[in-house]
Amino acid sequence: DEDSSGKTFGAFRGLILRSQLIVLLKHKVFFESGKEAAKHQLTMKDFRDAYPRFQPVRTIRVSPLERECCLDLRPFMNVMPYTVHEESSISRVFHLFRAIGLRHLIVVDHHNQVVGIVTRKDLARYRQWSHMGKTRLEKIHVLDDSNSSGDE
Repeated sequence: DEDSSGKTFGAFRGLILRSQLIVLLKHKVFFESGKEAAKHQLTMKDFRDAYPRFQPVRTIRVSPLERECCLDLRPFMNVMPYTVHEESSISRVFHLFRAIGLRHLIVVDHHNQVVGIVTRKDLARYRQWSHMGKTRLEKIHVLDDSNSSGDE
């Protein structure tokens, strides 16, 4: 994120995947606002059975009443995913993606406030290389088809 306005998106509590949200919606793990969340008996099998073909979100039916309800994501989210500080070097970020096989990485400030997210697509614009013990990153310039005039 190149915006240096100091804007944050709240304290980082954890990470939940879209695929997990789909399973939760499909199994209607809702509770009414102001009431205690019910203990749902979702198991790993429920998540495994949906893998790798997760139902498209648009096919999940949620009633108007259910839309007013809440979802408690805490039992399902990863509260300790990899994060990087906003002042981390791009070399460190690149190394984390390559060594661990990450798809996305949350960027936080010194108060653990979310300031951004780095994705594989963000890093695809860079090439890492090493020479004589030094690691360097080089930006790859890619022509964006959406900006072309079509006069070719």
